[in-house]
Amino acid sequence: MQLTDLTVLQQLNRWLQAGEDVWLCSVVSTYGSAPRPVGSLFATNGSQRVGSISGGCLEQAFFEKLIAGEFADSAQLFDYNSQLNRSGRPSELPCGGSIQLLVERLQATSINRQHAMLWLQLAESFQPFERSVGLGHGGATLITLASAPVSEVVLTTAMVTLRYAQVWSIVILGISAVSEHVARLALMAGYRVRLCDNREEMAESWNFNASEGGIDVEWADPAQFVERHTTARSAVLALAHDPRVDDVGLMAAFNCPNFYLGALGSQATTRNRRARLQRICQLDDATLDTLHAPIGLDIGSKTPVEIAISIMADLILAKSKVLV
Repeated sequence: MQLTDLTVLQQLNRWLQAGEDVWLCSVVSTYGSAPRPVGSLFATNGSQRVGSISGGCLEQAFFEKLIAGEFADSAQLFDYNSQLNRSGRPSELPCGGSIQLLVERLQATSINRQHAMLWLQLAESFQPFERSVGLGHGGATLITLASAPVSEVVLTTAMVTLRYAQVWSIVILGISAVSEHVARLALMAGYRVRLCDNREEMAESWNFNASEGGIDVEWADPAQFVERHTTARSAVLALAHDPRVDDVGLMAAFNCPNFYLGALGSQATTRNRRARLQRICQLDDATLDTLHAPIGLDIGSKTPVEIAISIMADLILAKSKVLV
């Protein structure tokens, strides 16, 4: 599974560093129409909340149980569908699904602060890792994995292990207003994002650097950049709207593994690009048809942020088909 809750881990660290105890919920399993995937996180310091475990319909019920003192153990499993609501009937989500949670009470000890900091570092490194938590007594360990895990969760009577793949990535070609919005959305969605450009005169146009929580531009040849950083879990997005960047990167991308390949531009731009790639690279129509161009879902988007939303929606759709 992919960890998409970096903001939860960041806030978790802030609370622990400030000396506040935290209750952390991890989705361990779901059944039916549960709205949040396994691995999703929700945390509270008893007053503020961050993250989500059910899209909003369970958080308040959990908070009420917390205030009532039902989560005093360091770590326990909590099956929402097996609980009784105020009328005495089994609770269930409005969508009809059920959720099993790992609930941890993390006191602001030096061990927990160090653990949370290491967890955030592993998550931000986008490398596969697993986190094991002892039931009852708590205590957690983190280890990196050599490759993406096959199983996401391992449950025993004494331990819960959650495994995160963290290998989905987006390779962006070219600085543009759309690139910036795509990068912002992709980072929030848990993707690893890389951006390259070979037009160093565009450096002042990029306003989402790593120092501001974004990514730095890698000044490189687009073809070499694509060859170096794409895998079967990568999306390659040509967003420069400049053939000097887009075409060069696309020529390499057609020969590299990826789950999504797209290029920005109008219908006319797309026809001209296809003609160039066919002439220069001798690509056939079937190969060119794998390119999503014009990029994104056709939702009538006009502004850079609307276009970025349409791109991310189309990319997520493509990824879901890979996961089936």
